[in-house]
Amino acid sequence: MHSPSTLTSEAVAFLGLGALGTPMAANLLQADVPLAVHNRNREREEPLAALGARRAATPMEAATGSTLLCLCLSDDAAVRAVLFEGPNAAIDGLAPGSLVIDFSTIAPATSEELAARLSERGVAYLDAPVTGGTEGAKAGSLSVLVGGEEDDLERARPLLEVVGGRISHFGPVGSGQRVKAVNQVLVAGSYAAVAEALALGQRLGLPMERVCEALMEGAAGSWALRHRSANMLGGTFPLGFRLALHHKDLQIALGAAAAAGLELPVSGQVAAIEAELMAAGHGDEDVSALARWFAPPPPPPSAEAAAWDQRYREGRDGWELGAPTPPLDAFLRHDPRRPLPPGQVLVPGCGRGHEAALLADLGFEAVGLDISREALGEARRLHGSERPGLRWLQADLLDAAALRSAGIADRSLQGVVEHTCFCAIDPSRRGDYLAAVTRLLAPGGWLLGLFWCHGLPGGPPFGSDAHQLAGQLRGAGLVPLLWEPAQGSLAERPDEWLGLWQLPAGGD
Repeated sequence: MHSPSTLTSEAVAFLGLGALGTPMAANLLQADVPLAVHNRNREREEPLAALGARRAATPMEAATGSTLLCLCLSDDAAVRAVLFEGPNAAIDGLAPGSLVIDFSTIAPATSEELAARLSERGVAYLDAPVTGGTEGAKAGSLSVLVGGEEDDLERARPLLEVVGGRISHFGPVGSGQRVKAVNQVLVAGSYAAVAEALALGQRLGLPMERVCEALMEGAAGSWALRHRSANMLGGTFPLGFRLALHHKDLQIALGAAAAAGLELPVSGQVAAIEAELMAAGHGDEDVSALARWFAPPPPPPSAEAAAWDQRYREGRDGWELGAPTPPLDAFLRHDPRRPLPPGQVLVPGCGRGHEAALLADLGFEAVGLDISREALGEARRLHGSERPGLRWLQADLLDAAALRSAGIADRSLQGVVEHTCFCAIDPSRRGDYLAAVTRLLAPGGWLLGLFWCHGLPGGPPFGSDAHQLAGQLRGAGLVPLLWEPAQGSLAERPDEWLGLWQLPAGGD
């Protein structure tokens, strides 16, 4: 690595502070590089400002006075917008003689276009996509794949050696992106192969942790097997690289292959699987979420569940968006008594997803769960599939394996918000659902809900006594923080109760 003094003669700015950009910028700051930062979501600038970065309000402000401008953005459109579009574009702050280092993964033709436009203003350009995931970005060990002029690379090398462990030059602008396309084809095949192999081993009843250990050093060994098999087996997919971004990159590779007259059937199949997973709300998870595609399908809903789902979708139950404020909405938004710490919150029987979307708006990590594919499709239509802090899951609350596969482990939830799931069942089965909730809640976690304490004509028995239901909640180990008749229910249920219950911090 070059000494910090070789970089201090350059004024550096960094635009794009996502999962890769933030640790890359942090490494520059730790190398004592004076740095200006900007991100569309300005909150992401704050941790870097705490490390000494100067926050810039716009791309133009960040670029003004900089001699090296680093980009790490999501796609072609984002790079074009930051560099050239609008009254605060970076191009209006860049001086002749400056150099743009583009770590984004975009189409080779786009890199060539950007380089030509910047050249008209006397600004040089390197396409320098990276590979190595968030682990490599944090460790400063990314592989940097460079296209551009040799002189520009040598000027950028001291900076690149702070963020990367290997810098490889492949020729003129666009070459780095072409190599990155090859890389993403390899990633697609290796991750999909690991997911497929693990699914086979699990269906054969093999001890897969031991199987992976045995195979890692053999001919089947790969980075994906070594670093992602545990996540796949555990059904947890924390970010290394977003599946949605890999899907975007794979489209670039498939387009390049088509232009060269080459078919990539394996990559095409992986892209199709990724598209299905993104439609199911998993686009923000790591690429290893490909394992979800091989999970056993959820059991079909019972006739009773299907009938109640039909009631809900027909508007005979619950409420419509934009209707007067129902009790849970009012409580979550305004009630000063709600001591709800942030964290991951499950909304079982989410139906149209109103509560899940509201929780996401309030800063929680909300998971809307429903057994009905149709109900979740309506929830996605109403509230979106790609909102931060919100995802949808088709599963039964009692299907522990499906929940683990979706990353919801025992003791992993901060809270549960329920509206229909516990109530639309026979009270004799309610204990199973409450046991599932208390198993999933972290110590100190909470259960909030509207609890129906009466029967409805033509529906399943709900129990007629609020004290009986409170006894079941206590029997599950929950302690009441709030238990009172609900006011303002649109369905005008006189015996509906608003309850907030907590699992003791010292409980099992």
